[in-house]
Amino acid sequence: MHKSIILFGSLCWFSSVSAQATEPHVSETLSRIFQSKKLLEQSPTCKRGCIFLSAWDFDGTILHGDASEGLTTSGQTIYPGLAQKAIEAGFSKIYSKQDFQKFWHDYEDMDKTQGHIPAYTYIPKIFKGSRAAEVKQFAARYYADTLQPYYFASSVEIFAKLRQGGVIPYIISAAPHVFVSSSGPTLSIDDQHIFGIEVELAKDGSLTDRVAEPVPYAEGKAQRLSMIVTAEQARTKKPVFVLAAFGNSYHTDSAFLLWTLAQKLPAGTPTALMINGGTPPRELAGKFTEVSQRELFKK
Repeated sequence: MHKSIILFGSLCWFSSVSAQATEPHVSETLSRIFQSKKLLEQSPTCKRGCIFLSAWDFDGTILHGDASEGLTTSGQTIYPGLAQKAIEAGFSKIYSKQDFQKFWHDYEDMDKTQGHIPAYTYIPKIFKGSRAAEVKQFAARYYADTLQPYYFASSVEIFAKLRQGGVIPYIISAAPHVFVSSSGPTLSIDDQHIFGIEVELAKDGSLTDRVAEPVPYAEGKAQRLSMIVTAEQARTKKPVFVLAAFGNSYHTDSAFLLWTLAQKLPAGTPTALMINGGTPPRELAGKFTEVSQRELFKK
């Protein structure tokens, strides 16, 4: 999240396309994943059926920028984040509608002095007392009206074609759950398949400041993915395989990408895609398929 707010030198580095992406890694990635799916379906393990999943980060992987923090390029705000919009809409009882800059100062200071997890978990905490359903409705409109045009076209295409081809998508994000779970309609998936930083709800449906575990950040994302697989196995009574994982940060996403690669599949090979991740740290060099995405989705 936090470190991706200022991205690239100019938005003109990107172009906008409609339904289909033209970037070459799309067809290559889909071909590799569906080949593994076919091999698994033909294996004795899947004689009575198997469940196939894909796992996705959201900010920087599906969305160019950060839904909570916004997107700023060369000092110019391309779009404000949901943290700002929700404060200005009166959902915070800690910060007034005019206090976004005070929040931002507190948030950045917390990130520098206490670390990423305290800062990231602070965002949902500031909305304590607001009705979760109302915040989600507000966020859903923002995803649909403002953020969706900034989705990466290639991610949208891969996401949709995998879903249509029988690979169930899950999103695991370090954004507030009350925000990111509201993106479901823009990607045609149920919010039960989206996991963010979640706070417990009070009996009246309002948000509290009690953060639920695991926090889906770094190792917490891998932990959440393992829990998803276990839940799917219990629900379906079938073998479950994560065919592919998609992230954009070696720091925050490597754990769940490595978890995906570490599976012992009876046939085929899992895919781990690092999107616009930059130079990998030495210990992760060559671990993932590295791709660059530029084209943006256009409704």
